[in-house]
Amino acid sequence: ITAVSCNVTGDDCGPFDDKFRTLSFTASIQRISISNDPGLFVDYESPESDTLSFDIFGLSMFPVRESYSLNTERMPSFSLFPKAYACSPAIPVSEEMITDLKVYSNSNFNSKYSAGDNLAPLFEVIFLYRNSGYRQFELNEFLATEPHVPDELFLILKEAPDTAAPIQFTVSISQDSQEGTEMNSFEFTSEPIVLTGRKD
Repeated sequence: ITAVSCNVTGDDCGPFDDKFRTLSFTASIQRISISNDPGLFVDYESPESDTLSFDIFGLSMFPVRESYSLNTERMPSFSLFPKAYACSPAIPVSEEMITDLKVYSNSNFNSKYSAGDNLAPLFEVIFLYRNSGYRQFELNEFLATEPHVPDELFLILKEAPDTAAPIQFTVSISQDSQEGTEMNSFEFTSEPIVLTGRKD
């Protein structure tokens, strides 16, 4: 069997960036569509108006990241596997753990949740790790898994607010800080949005 070179120019294969640090998040309101055929998938786009049905409303959080490598050793240039596979870099993943995630509204959500209350029980999360696909949990169940920062995170409501007035959401996320970044918390407040679909 003839060994196949990873790089015909003789350069070493790697090391590749296999981790990332979260420096911040890009967060916004999204109009989302969820499908389950053949597997869970989320399609999203910026809403065209300030009114959305609650069941297509989502708050997205995408990490602003800095990639790095834990493997400082030079990898060998030869492999028994074909070049296309021998030199494929790993998908960078986060070592940072999300320790808390709270959601608040600026006005009373319903008779049970007032302005400033943590609305976590009213939200589910859909999250993506690129090496394993999308998954969906209750927000509190998600936190109980001690999750690492995902590649994509969506907060979706389980019910509509009682109010027909514009409402704003504030999301506060905490994570354990890693060497190289001082960010251990992040907070953002959404634009006002009118959510429809409430039960009269």
